[in-house]
Amino acid sequence: MRLFIFTLLVTIGIQSSFSQNGRMLLVGGGSEKNAASGWSVPAYRWAAEGKRVAVIGYSTGSLANYLKQYCGASFAKEFVITSRDSANSQILFDTLLTYQVVFFRGGDQFDYYQYYKNTKLQEAAEHIYQNGGTLAGTSAGMHILSSVLFTAENGTVYPYEAIENPNNPYMTLANDFFDFFPGYIFDTHFSERGRFGRLVGFMAHYQQQNRTALTGFGMDDMTCMTVDENRIGTVYGTGCANIYTTESPFQLNGTKLLNEAVKVTQLIQGCSFDFNTREFTMPTHTLLLNTSGLEETGNYTLLASGGNTLSSNHTMLTDFVTNNGQTSDPVLILTGNETVTTGFKNYLLEQGAASADLFLVNNAAGSDVDLAEKIQSVTKILFVANEPNTFNQFLETENGILLKSRIFSNNIITAFVGDDARFAGKTVVENYYTEYASYYGELTFSEGLSLLKHSMIMPNTFFHSSMYENTSTAVPYVMARDTLKYGIWLTNKNYLKVKPEESKTTLTGYGAAPVMILRNDGGKAGFSTQTGTGGNSSPRMEAGFEQLTLSLIDYTTPYVLGNTNTSSVREQEIESAISFLTNPVKNQLTFQCPFPSFEWEIINCSGISIMLGNSISNLVNISTDGLASGVYIVRVTGINSEGRAFGKFIKH
Repeated sequence: MRLFIFTLLVTIGIQSSFSQNGRMLLVGGGSEKNAASGWSVPAYRWAAEGKRVAVIGYSTGSLANYLKQYCGASFAKEFVITSRDSANSQILFDTLLTYQVVFFRGGDQFDYYQYYKNTKLQEAAEHIYQNGGTLAGTSAGMHILSSVLFTAENGTVYPYEAIENPNNPYMTLANDFFDFFPGYIFDTHFSERGRFGRLVGFMAHYQQQNRTALTGFGMDDMTCMTVDENRIGTVYGTGCANIYTTESPFQLNGTKLLNEAVKVTQLIQGCSFDFNTREFTMPTHTLLLNTSGLEETGNYTLLASGGNTLSSNHTMLTDFVTNNGQTSDPVLILTGNETVTTGFKNYLLEQGAASADLFLVNNAAGSDVDLAEKIQSVTKILFVANEPNTFNQFLETENGILLKSRIFSNNIITAFVGDDARFAGKTVVENYYTEYASYYGELTFSEGLSLLKHSMIMPNTFFHSSMYENTSTAVPYVMARDTLKYGIWLTNKNYLKVKPEESKTTLTGYGAAPVMILRNDGGKAGFSTQTGTGGNSSPRMEAGFEQLTLSLIDYTTPYVLGNTNTSSVREQEIESAISFLTNPVKNQLTFQCPFPSFEWEIINCSGISIMLGNSISNLVNISTDGLASGVYIVRVTGINSEGRAFGKFIKH
């Protein structure tokens, strides 16, 4: 009789309850930390202090004890619910209404979806929230709190699967469970598992199936957001809360996912997001970035792939030989591993290249006369299997300096295989194969060749799960650190081509996966400083951003990187008409010119004239004390309209 009366009163209370918002704690997964300065304690205390907390899951654990011991819960208990019958128990319902907080632990969200949906457990959780209580969820427990959720009915879906085919059988979404965040879909363990590709796949799949756009919300592990009664969310933890929106519809080319502009905001600890107005506050984004004038302007062609193997590069190599320049053009191959590269050489010859000369990149190659001749004569150069440290040492040699000049010449065609794609950009992520290097703040960087001078390239994205965070976070991190305009992700199933087209520098993508380009639109940015325990260890290499745009492109949607600069000296005009008596040069340049009287100028690698003069003798001596080490061009113009002559020298 007492139970009946209590149930009746509760039912009346539910029917007459006022519909106010409660509070939410959204946790991206990861282990909690015990120290008072640990990432999880402040937010968990916000949710649990002085409250009775029911921890719900398909299995038990230590979360209830943690909430009592470190987060001030007055009482906390684990509830293991493994069937619809137990989830639909009136006794469970009545018991849960004596708690102010319901915390869904991690696990398998399909268990929660199939066993908890439309049960007394769901009804109790909604009642607690609608009457000012708090709901919390971590990992799978956070997944179920969005109005559209990934059920994982057929198992997980990996990011590369989502961008290659957002309608694959693992993309199981539902919108018939909790409805606290209409128009949102949540994902967790976001950077740790490289799930930015998966999140846009979710958004695309739902849009195409339901003709409705979603906002994607991805939470990093050891990161969370407290959402108060006014629906203001505040970020805590070691990573980012990532918000993805799009105004343009997703498209498919075959099964491949495309979108011109997905807007991205990444919020680090201390930032907040208003779920009502979608406005941000970013007090911890202390950098102010301006990228408005940054463009890629090179008047040359660049190809770069995301995979290392010969088989994954067949299409790019065929394109390199047959669709750029002349098929029979000789190719110079620069490599750090002759054994690996022999197959690449043979394949180039099979495609029609007249020759493919392979040189091992090391210090000895720095003064190799034959290599110097090849660098100056070829128009196609292929980079394969070069290790950053050795390659960078080579670039400081005579031939390395010569190479750095040559690749910037008009109409030169370069191709970079897999890991070597990093060298084409401004900044190289050196050790991204090291497991969890970004997680522990241990990624290292060096300067690239800067063929794309305001960009970086990350190959082998999604190559292995232990590298997912490295490849995911290094791109925005370096973009903030070095104020880069573009970050480019490649996988082992695609390649890019950058070339001048109608005075524009365009990027197109090829392969089974789209090329993913992240554009830095300027504004506020910052770096994560919170460590897991709050101690003095290095923080994760995570960057917060106010304004980013993610594009997924291929050859059907060329991406404009800038306006092509065609004003530099044309490499094919640099003939042997000038005879250098000293080259390389130390303190004095001596050369002989075919004209009896002429004007001369010295031009640096950037195409800037830095010294001028004239001569009435065809033998000239010029002091080079004021010149920095590097490669320079001498251009002479005959005073009596004999024409022009060019030559190149190296200054030590």
